[in-house]
Amino acid sequence: MPLGKSKEEKVLDEIRGILDEASENIQSGENLKAMYKYRQAIRFLVDKEEVVSQDPKTFSKIYLKIGKGFYNSDEHDQAIEAFELALDLDPKNISAWLNKAMTYVSMNEMNEYALLCLNEALKLDPSNQKALLNKANVLRILGRKDEAYKTYEKLMEENPANVKHIHKMVKRTPDDPGLWHLEAKYFEIVGKDDKVAKAYEKVLELDPDDEVALKKLAELRPHDSLFVTQKAEKLIEEGKEDEAKNLLKKSLANDPENMDIIDYLLRIDDNDIEVLRMKAELLEKKGERPRALKTYKTIHELDTSDITYYNKALEMNPKNKPLLYRKGDALYNSGKFRGALETYNKLVELGENDIDLWHNKGACLYQLGEYKKAIDAFDKVLEEDKDELVAWLSKGAAHFQLGDYQDAMEAFNEVVKREADTPSAWYYKAKIAAKQGNIKLLKPLLTRAIKLNEDYLEEAKEDEAFDGIRDEPVFQEIVS
Repeated sequence: MPLGKSKEEKVLDEIRGILDEASENIQSGENLKAMYKYRQAIRFLVDKEEVVSQDPKTFSKIYLKIGKGFYNSDEHDQAIEAFELALDLDPKNISAWLNKAMTYVSMNEMNEYALLCLNEALKLDPSNQKALLNKANVLRILGRKDEAYKTYEKLMEENPANVKHIHKMVKRTPDDPGLWHLEAKYFEIVGKDDKVAKAYEKVLELDPDDEVALKKLAELRPHDSLFVTQKAEKLIEEGKEDEAKNLLKKSLANDPENMDIIDYLLRIDDNDIEVLRMKAELLEKKGERPRALKTYKTIHELDTSDITYYNKALEMNPKNKPLLYRKGDALYNSGKFRGALETYNKLVELGENDIDLWHNKGACLYQLGEYKKAIDAFDKVLEEDKDELVAWLSKGAAHFQLGDYQDAMEAFNEVVKREADTPSAWYYKAKIAAKQGNIKLLKPLLTRAIKLNEDYLEEAKEDEAFDGIRDEPVFQEIVS
């Protein structure tokens, strides 16, 4: 059995003695002597490198202890040196990484280096709570708040009790909505819904546009719009009406059947068609048909192309002729000619036979390019009133589109026979003359049309009806 101590044991005994002396110096307030001893310890270990390398983990811990001694005496540069020596021996020494990180935090402008050290520690132990806390704090110092909040969340997932760190920060920085989000998440974890709601209310107080908070509050209090309307009211008082509307609409997106918010929005802007439609649909869903119809009617008055009012009213009374007339006119005026035609046909099926109906039907057919059917409709008008100028004009235009120039000319002659100064009739007659190549007749017809309406001078220059005679001197003379 060997006698005496091994080289390693001798080295350990000596280094422990040096460190004990350093501790005694610190306890007695002799910091300079303590620093001397720590530096002596490093020189000694470096000199005994051959022995130290035989047990890297043990001596890594000793370097860690030396580094802590330097750190506690604010000798940061030498602390970093000691921690690096510890990590050279054992790169998996998590405590060395953590202490090195915190030393960098204590040094000005060294937080990026601290973050690197903390990330190394978390590679070794992703759940290390001390590393997570310090990383979150460093990220926050660096202004990388979103990353910081995610790290705080991870910290609370590891142990909800870590929320105490969040509570402290909230007290120090109560105007940070991100911290209130973390508070809310904690209260969600422990099932305290009332405190969750209060935390999200605080978020909205700081950031009225926070969609997550709005959504969460809508889920927690689906029938309580008070918190939103109160905030909107405050914004309006501050002259921020658009912000108030955006807040209410975001809340409504999460709770689309909240009539309180709908009515509040309409008090701000009673012409908001989007909100009016939501109100009408909700009233209809609740079985309040008369109020729903009234709201749909308001929408139509604001946007005549929207015929929902007529559709809903006709569901209740499909044979309401006045409504059908108005629906057909609304569709025609919005350029929805097929729908208008179907509505007018419905009136014909119901026995309606007045001049306006057939004229409107003919106009739809004309717009849809169904010229022969349009002519039949205009003939229905003329059967009732031979002097109906618009019917003669429309019939002539339809014949012109079909290339029936003789029939078209006869229709326009009927117009000028009854009203000689009708410019559109003379212009169409001129177009027919151009199509037929009748230059002699073209001049007086087009001249008369332009004299009655100067706009036809410019129109004629572009009208394809005159393409065949555009280079004729007579035409050039008229339009020059």
